[in-house]
Amino acid sequence: MRTALIVLALVGVFLGPNFFREAWAPTAVAEQVEERPRLVAALFRSSWCSSCRIIEPRINDVRGNYRDAPVEFVRFDFTLGQRNSLREKAIEAGIPDTYDRFMGRTGFMVLMDRDTETIFEIVTVQYDREHIAEALDRWISVTTMPDEA
Repeated sequence: MRTALIVLALVGVFLGPNFFREAWAPTAVAEQVEERPRLVAALFRSSWCSSCRIIEPRINDVRGNYRDAPVEFVRFDFTLGQRNSLREKAIEAGIPDTYDRFMGRTGFMVLMDRDTETIFEIVTVQYDREHIAEALDRWISVTTMPDEA
């Protein structure tokens, strides 16, 4: 009986946070790829990842300030090992190569150009809220600069 309670408590600790996270779905789904922002912020996380428990609340706090900004937030949650459906999500987001590169790793957010899949910066637990916002501002300004022709 005691072992069953311990197992139940552990399941609650590791899976519980998934049910209380805010939705990471884009606020407005673009119908055409051309309308989507070039900057993608892809979070690679899981419930069992200790780094995720530190960085994800920081990202969520900062993310609210970027609702109307030209950045798309994508969340890959490896808690339940649904890699096939996550790969489909990466294809929909236009970043399958980056997903394949980091598949299964957790505890960071990749800031990247959707068009070229160039990785600009990898946000880790060493970033506080201020540095996360600075990184987003920096790469938003780069990806929204008019092309020189």
